[in-house]
Amino acid sequence: MARHRWKKLWREQCAGRMPAYRILVPDSVTDTVLRTWEARGYALPASRQTNPARALGTPGETRNLIRSNVLFRALTGAGAVTTGVVGLGTFGVSWLAGDPFAGGIAATGLLAAGTGATGAVTGTKYLRDPKRLSRKDREVARSARWVTPTALGFVPGVKNAQDTDEQRLFHLAVTFATRIAATRAWTHPILADHVARVDLDEMVANVGVRLVELVNVRTELDAMRDGTEAVRVRAYLGRLAEAFESIADRVLSMHEYLEHLRALDAQLIALDHSERTREVGERVLDIVSRTAGDETIGSQFRDLNLEAESHAESIAKLLEDLDETADDFDDLDSQIAKAAQSGGAGTDDPSAALTAEADPATRVDAYLDGEAQKTRVNVRRPHSGDA
Repeated sequence: MARHRWKKLWREQCAGRMPAYRILVPDSVTDTVLRTWEARGYALPASRQTNPARALGTPGETRNLIRSNVLFRALTGAGAVTTGVVGLGTFGVSWLAGDPFAGGIAATGLLAAGTGATGAVTGTKYLRDPKRLSRKDREVARSARWVTPTALGFVPGVKNAQDTDEQRLFHLAVTFATRIAATRAWTHPILADHVARVDLDEMVANVGVRLVELVNVRTELDAMRDGTEAVRVRAYLGRLAEAFESIADRVLSMHEYLEHLRALDAQLIALDHSERTREVGERVLDIVSRTAGDETIGSQFRDLNLEAESHAESIAKLLEDLDETADDFDDLDSQIAKAAQSGGAGTDDPSAALTAEADPATRVDAYLDGEAQKTRVNVRRPHSGDA
């Protein structure tokens, strides 16, 4: 039953796709090498098999092809060559000039000091580079074991291509691992404690190790099937088939786990939507409350508009009064002009005449003064009868 199920899943998920994975066997290298490879960005775990070209390419983990190494070797080597060339040239010139040591030694010493300083700086960066493998680590890295399609019996080609059930089953397991790690539930903070109990990469790597062992033993038993121990060989092959079915059940459990995580993804999406709805509701309430405050401000502005209208009416009346006063001032100007033209009929000062015309009391006083002057004139003048 399990055989037909995983075969069907493999046809749905992996058929027509070239197997491209390269899984590191646990405990085949030290933690120092693992940290260095992780610093270089190599996709070692089963859940990060996203670069088939790197997975199937020539392993570069045992080489130090990194920037700090190139800078150290290139700059130090160039400095040493330059120091040697300049040193020989200046020594020859100094020797021809009659001083075979002083000039050449000084110039060469300066260049050698510069080269040494450059080598010290770049060398320190190289030695402290987290991507660097020491000589001991490189020896450990060479002994690393990998689960690859070739190790599981896969042979690419057009005519002589072949594949095994072990490779197909492991290809399906790697596919499930990458899709499990890509779900929302796998990295969601709410399920952090849940996924921490499942070491997905180690489980897939252990499945790969068991399948490689099955392939190797089954290949040896197939070579002895026609011998004298044929009955025992068939019994062993039957036991290997049972072990394979057990591993297939584990891979199928990965598929069930993936389906559960996808269901959790749907619930998490609904939860995120509800949280967003709640946040939007809070924003709506905030807008409504601020709108109510705006209405209060609107009523205050309406009251201010009424007050402004009443003030406008008062100002209009004041302007009317000022217009009437301006008309009076125009009449006063005409009176001043008339007084100036009369030449001072009752007084020599036009302003006095204006004042006499403007103030009744003053006009009475002016009239009395005129009458008094007429009386004095009549008294002084002799009467014609007396003469």
